[in-house]
Amino acid sequence: MIFVLRAAWLRILFLAFTVVRFSGVSLGAHPSLTRELRSVLSALPHAQTVAGVCIIDLESAETVFAQRADQPLIPASSLKVLTMAAALTELGPNFSFETILATDGEHLHVIGDGDPAFGDEKLCRSRGESITSAFEQWADVLERIGLTSVVGDLVVDESIFDGQWVHPSWEASDLGKWYAAPVSGLNFNGNCVDITIRPAGQLDAPVLVSVQPQTELVRVLNRCVSGARGTPLLHHAAGTYDYKITGRCSKLWAFGSVAFPDPGMLFADSLRVVLANRGITIAGEIRRTQVRSANGSLPDLLNVVATHRTPIADVLRRAGKDSQNLFAESLLKRSGYAWAQRIGAPKPQGTWETGAHALVEMVRRAGIDTTGLNVADGSGLSRSNACTARQVAQVLAWSFKQPWGPLLHDSLAAAGRDGSLHKRLRDSPGRVFAKTGTMRGVRTLAGYVDSQFGPRFAFAVFFNGYRGPSTPYKEIQDRLCRILIGASEPSEAGSR
Repeated sequence: MIFVLRAAWLRILFLAFTVVRFSGVSLGAHPSLTRELRSVLSALPHAQTVAGVCIIDLESAETVFAQRADQPLIPASSLKVLTMAAALTELGPNFSFETILATDGEHLHVIGDGDPAFGDEKLCRSRGESITSAFEQWADVLERIGLTSVVGDLVVDESIFDGQWVHPSWEASDLGKWYAAPVSGLNFNGNCVDITIRPAGQLDAPVLVSVQPQTELVRVLNRCVSGARGTPLLHHAAGTYDYKITGRCSKLWAFGSVAFPDPGMLFADSLRVVLANRGITIAGEIRRTQVRSANGSLPDLLNVVATHRTPIADVLRRAGKDSQNLFAESLLKRSGYAWAQRIGAPKPQGTWETGAHALVEMVRRAGIDTTGLNVADGSGLSRSNACTARQVAQVLAWSFKQPWGPLLHDSLAAAGRDGSLHKRLRDSPGRVFAKTGTMRGVRTLAGYVDSQFGPRFAFAVFFNGYRGPSTPYKEIQDRLCRILIGASEPSEAGSR
């Protein structure tokens, strides 16, 4: 909440001082701006590269520069800008994801809300918590009400989202990776498992393996031995519960997060393990069923004993600053559920299709032409996504005028400070807030260039179609940002 208030005050100060500060800062006061921008874009490393660029002056609301701004291009992760704006439009800045724990006297129920942050390692670490802290808090509640054994089942309801956990247009080579983790109505630990190994006390003995979160679902085939030479390897076939370890290991080795194919079962089994460790037993099985009614209400027979809440601000920061794809997909699908409810769908559900409807409606509500806009997913991982640089820049300019505009701005990576831009533009820290995007043949950047009083320009810079490394295009993006940073400074006339 503090950073939202700070951004709001900055915006107020920016608007208050705009006339004085920028009376000499317009395209007319900077006749070289267009020439400088064109010069940077005139010498691209590859002839086949398509550059789509749009820059909007937030003071005048005028487009001060455009190059192929209306050509639909692949946005990669810069699509998250649109997803985040759609979520704030549909859900509002005060929205919280709410995961419910309830009992009916026989069964224990968990009703999901699509929260991608439940048990998220980075957010939990920032709060001084473990990934299972929410489960431990639930165990505390159950103990307080005297429920130390469940005679029935652990019932999980993920029906707020559909059962299509992996997008059909995601590339096969991405599946099974942490950044292509499945998305569900119940999510835990980023829907990934983290496997760590360490050598045993004897040469050539099998290594010791630990899996987080603790679950009986993961099947580890350990073919890795303790030794001084060699590198341990982890093999995982997407869609399976099997994780094979080979090679040799001479020191503590963490493989990093690997996607688990069934989010709801990972959530439920991890909860079951935590409860069992606390002496709370579940006699039955883990069972899926829809508990929530079509209008979103719960049956009267359910007694809600705990609710875990995650503010949308936390989810926006992970999506915008860290480019966490699961968080963006959950924002899109949750927006789709709210959109379907709002239009009176007989069975509202968060899907990629309903999320796309919510996003496109937001763009139209902003008065922006949607020609060429195609929304496949929320993260930008799909190559089926398409939008124009003008559409993204115009959404950013429109968002700046909304009450939640400061929240969107501060949820983007701050160049030279944090997120995916922490190593870039270190000579001008905190002057660019933007969302990066990178995939094979695609490099994009979209966000704001700030003056010392707040956002000054909204911009989108897309490069598509090149072959080879993307580093030259990152450098071009940074050069364009530096030009805009210079243009946001007061001229002599404007500073008198």
